Amino acid sequence: MRPAWRLAINSLSGRRSRSMLLVASVALSSALIATVACAMASMHSGLKQRIDATVGAADLRVSRTGKDALTPEVLAKVRAWPEAKVVVPRAQGPIIIKIPPDGMETATVGSGVDPDLDVQVRATEMVEGRRARALGEIVIDLAAQKEMGAKVGESVSVSRWGEPITLKIVGVMRQPGIGMGVVTRPESQVTLEQMGQILEKPGTIKELDVVLKDSRDAEKVAEQHKKDLGDGVVVRTSAKISSGLDQSQRTGRIGLTVASAIAMLSAGFIIMTGLTTNVTERIRELAMLRCIGGTKSQMAESQIVMGIIVGTLGAAVGIPAGTLGAWVLVNYFKDHFPAGFTFNTVGVTLGVAAAVMAGLLGSLLPAWKAARTSPLDALAARSKVAKLSGILLCGVAGILLAAVHGVMFVVIKDPDTLLISDLAIGLPAIFAGYFFISVPIVWLINLVLGPLLSLTLRIPSGLLVRSVRATPYRFGFTAGAMMLGLALLVSLWTNGRAIERDVLNGFKFPDAFAAGLNISEKTQKKIAALPAVAKTTPITVQSFKTDAFGFKTLDNTSTTFIAFDPDEFLKMANIQWLEGDKQTGIEELKKGGAVLVAKEFRVARGVGVGDTLTLSLDGKKYPFKVVGVVASPGLDVVSKYFEIGEDFLDVAVNAVFGSSADLRARVGNTPVRLLQIDLKDIKDGGVSDAEAIKQIRKAGGFEVLDAGSGREIMKEIKTYVSASLYVFSLVAVGGMLVACFGVANLIVAGIQARQFEFGVLRAIGAQKGLIARMVLGEALIIALAACIVGTAMGVHASWAGQVMNELTLGLQLKLRVPWDATLLGCGMLTLITVGAAMPAIVGVNRAKVRELLGAVRG
Repeated sequence: MRPAWRLAINSLSGRRSRSMLLVASVALSSALIATVACAMASMHSGLKQRIDATVGAADLRVSRTGKDALTPEVLAKVRAWPEAKVVVPRAQGPIIIKIPPDGMETATVGSGVDPDLDVQVRATEMVEGRRARALGEIVIDLAAQKEMGAKVGESVSVSRWGEPITLKIVGVMRQPGIGMGVVTRPESQVTLEQMGQILEKPGTIKELDVVLKDSRDAEKVAEQHKKDLGDGVVVRTSAKISSGLDQSQRTGRIGLTVASAIAMLSAGFIIMTGLTTNVTERIRELAMLRCIGGTKSQMAESQIVMGIIVGTLGAAVGIPAGTLGAWVLVNYFKDHFPAGFTFNTVGVTLGVAAAVMAGLLGSLLPAWKAARTSPLDALAARSKVAKLSGILLCGVAGILLAAVHGVMFVVIKDPDTLLISDLAIGLPAIFAGYFFISVPIVWLINLVLGPLLSLTLRIPSGLLVRSVRATPYRFGFTAGAMMLGLALLVSLWTNGRAIERDVLNGFKFPDAFAAGLNISEKTQKKIAALPAVAKTTPITVQSFKTDAFGFKTLDNTSTTFIAFDPDEFLKMANIQWLEGDKQTGIEELKKGGAVLVAKEFRVARGVGVGDTLTLSLDGKKYPFKVVGVVASPGLDVVSKYFEIGEDFLDVAVNAVFGSSADLRARVGNTPVRLLQIDLKDIKDGGVSDAEAIKQIRKAGGFEVLDAGSGREIMKEIKTYVSASLYVFSLVAVGGMLVACFGVANLIVAGIQARQFEFGVLRAIGAQKGLIARMVLGEALIIALAACIVGTAMGVHASWAGQVMNELTLGLQLKLRVPWDATLLGCGMLTLITVGAAMPAIVGVNRAKVRELLGAVRG
């Protein structure tokens, strides 16, 4: 065994408690990475399962642009293709079911299939019973069964325009899930013929799944036949349909990489502090080794080996623990992870690499310091006081590194370039910068508040101040590691509150909405005639691809085209015009080829009145002239709130507004999926929101799958945002818990290095509690410094996030620090810091004078 390796092993084993604390910090970091990685993989498996269930074994999907129905002629043409092996028609429509006579109605998204053909394409997982194979039979999913309390064998009544139809539940299927955090509506399945009866439109076909004789010819066949089926009919390969999943996975991998980098840096800083402390304590020992022939390279190598050992042991403990944690999470929330647990090989490997790299990077500074050990200087090492010039140098270096990150966000205007630069340079710079800034902050706090803290804790004048001043780097670096969790929390809450305040509160929702797959004109009139309803406007919603937002490297961003009758809609919506003339804009919208754009288009890409905006759908490009810039009323958010289609991988942001006639002329007879409703005031014969929604649901019948008041929708959206903030705050608290091992290591190291001094103080009359109070004071100084630096870094990161939001989404947010969340975070950080120091405080308080005096080391 190499001498340096033996020296490293002996050093770690000689300070087992502190070595275990370092290993624990790395283990927790790698465990978090493994948990997130496997949870993300399990979620993506759910997404893939959904796509597989939607596309199945099909090579091609034939449908109409705008999701209109296909004609029987299209089915006949596709079946006549010589390359086609199996062609499977499928219908879709709302199926409103209830257990007669007085059961609660449940709105389901119904599918009509040919059972003999569909089984060759899609593998529907039956939990109970069998698939529907004849008229009068229906299969429901677990969500519908739970909502209705229905059982296999029971009869249900299906609402429709004519007399209700009675169907028998013959099976319960497991709905192909999407993943945690994504809510899907209850689903049902009947035969294709039965769906025609329910919709009173025999032969209705939404899409065709095509299995080819040779799947390798999918692209060729799609290109060859795309013009054979008439305008508005598109042919897509299964690869194109599932491409959104690849984009989602790439986005997830970027997030995982960032999380891994944060965890690695945090653990690396803790290891660096621990090993540097170790070098300082063992400076005489290292000097003696130099005197008897030890080389500088051996001293440095021993520290690097120690770092790698700590990182490797941390990974060995943390990765299995994190994987087990993900398995428990997935199995506990089975409904949210329908595909079950999936082991993420890439993510776990990244966790191992991050742990080892944390050990390696954390050992570099201690290695450099050990290599510079001089035998003569080591004899007087403990009498040396840290130079002010070195503390100032840390401050200057920290400010410059933080400035590098800030300058990047001021100078770089291309989102893709900024993203790559931030990942490669910006994030390491901001973390390292505030880490170094922590040293002068600790020095200043000790200088200014040290005397006051000494007075409060009844510590003799100067004792606490001199103790911290002797090792400002040790205390500063520990505070730097501790502040990362608080910085993340401050950043999350600052931007979360800004989105709620500056975006959501700016939406002016109408009183109510009704949503469905295709709301007919007859149903629209029926709802408009309700006594509680003042006005209604039908809205068609269609997603288009756009390059106005997001990153080109993650091309999965869509925009929501809100189509309407210009005169009716603009009277109801009362949209705020920011650019352009309202009357001229309305006339241009009626002519066609024109749109209004949300102000975010102007902010993100400079799109304004007179510009041409090109949107694309299924590979076709549609140019529109911009005739107005408006403040979005939030209908894009409402459309996603009521999302009932299959575009669950689209990241639709912001909206454009145009006429329904124009959209029909370009992409086909798109169905009305949203009805915007103004309610009468109670004094004018109106009713409460709840009663009005109840009336709207009843009047809408089977065509309305959901309805809600504007106030209710806004409340639920804000609740979701707040819940998300609380969930992500747990990650920030987890970062604090990782760093608390560094605090414990520092406190233990400080106590072990000064046991003889503490023994002398006790021997000359100092009370037991004095030593404990002094150690507590040191922990409070660390916590206070971490609070100041963490808050500053959090505000800096919030500003950077808002710059990125403006470049990618066009969102203009105001930077306001949420002091309630920040102070709560500071309180948690202080409690965690003091809690980490408490075992050491209790231990030194219990130690006897003889034990303390006998701990002196040469």
